[in-house]
Amino acid sequence: MPERGRISGGQAVLLNITMIIATAMLGAPAIAAAHARQDAWLSMLLAMLLALPIAGITARLGTLFPSKTIVQYTEDILGKWPGKLLSLLYLLWFIQICSVMIREYSSFLADAIMPETPLIVINILGTILAAYTVKKGLEVLARVNQIFLPLIIISVILIFLLALPEMRIERFLPVLESSALEIFKGSVAPWAWIGEISTFAMLIPFLAQPGQARRIAVATVSLVGLFFTLLALATVATFGPAISNMTFPVLNTARVINIANFIERPEPLIMAIWITGGLLKISVFYYAIVLGCTQWLALKDYRPLVLPVGVILVALSIAVAENMLEVTHFIGYVWPPYSLLTFELGIPLTLLVIALLRKRGGNGH
Repeated sequence: MPERGRISGGQAVLLNITMIIATAMLGAPAIAAAHARQDAWLSMLLAMLLALPIAGITARLGTLFPSKTIVQYTEDILGKWPGKLLSLLYLLWFIQICSVMIREYSSFLADAIMPETPLIVINILGTILAAYTVKKGLEVLARVNQIFLPLIIISVILIFLLALPEMRIERFLPVLESSALEIFKGSVAPWAWIGEISTFAMLIPFLAQPGQARRIAVATVSLVGLFFTLLALATVATFGPAISNMTFPVLNTARVINIANFIERPEPLIMAIWITGGLLKISVFYYAIVLGCTQWLALKDYRPLVLPVGVILVALSIAVAENMLEVTHFIGYVWPPYSLLTFELGIPLTLLVIALLRKRGGNGH
């Protein structure tokens, strides 16, 4: 077993939340509002409901194969070589997500606070920090996340409380002006982000109590959905449907804060949230990649793979896009339908149906 660490149910929920919200939270309301306008908050609620089946399927597969990750149980369900091929596709998907996140992370830092610094320098430094965390193991990653994620969430809520004087209830009017189709279109990107709960399939074998997998997955989706809804409510109340023209409406919300000329524009707090959350999310996917590659290659230890995988991630993070505009377009409009139809919903549902029909896993062995 390349990983001997164990994490509690609470640590797993926090890791899953980080895996979803860390990089999505700044831009999620804008992408939903591009279709649903002031009804973007309804799109967020719909996304949460639509993602619950993904959580259920992921947890059910994990319950059938409690000691194996998705990289391993695809072979049990489909046979050795078809399973190997599908596992490889999942590993490539994790690598794609992680390299795009590293690029998004460095582009944000370069645009916001370090315009003179080459992207490659930020990418290398961020990947080194993530690699150090990954090399320390899952338990250390879970403990670090356990400290920082509550601070991130409290900081975001605090920012919205400080922005309350700038919020207006009439900016939600008229409610339900968008059609059902527009509200659904606005939910697709958040649905895909919340659907990243499917990556929980790489962590279930390391739960101290694997029987809690379903409860953990459902709790994660519910909390993330409510958090995204809060982001949409706060940004729409501050700017109205105009958030659809903003790249980072949550950052803009911080910029309007002015409490008696004493507390003004706490953007550094948003920067700290983004930097910390982004690094933690990159670390979670980085860990899934090296662990999955170790299992795919039947190695005994994942640590020798941390450095070569990091080099690949840095190289791909530069090659994935020409600029931030391409990254934003890919994340908002290309990646959601492609990921939902394949790795988040389509393939796991097919695997579950085949496993049940062939009586694989659980008592079927």
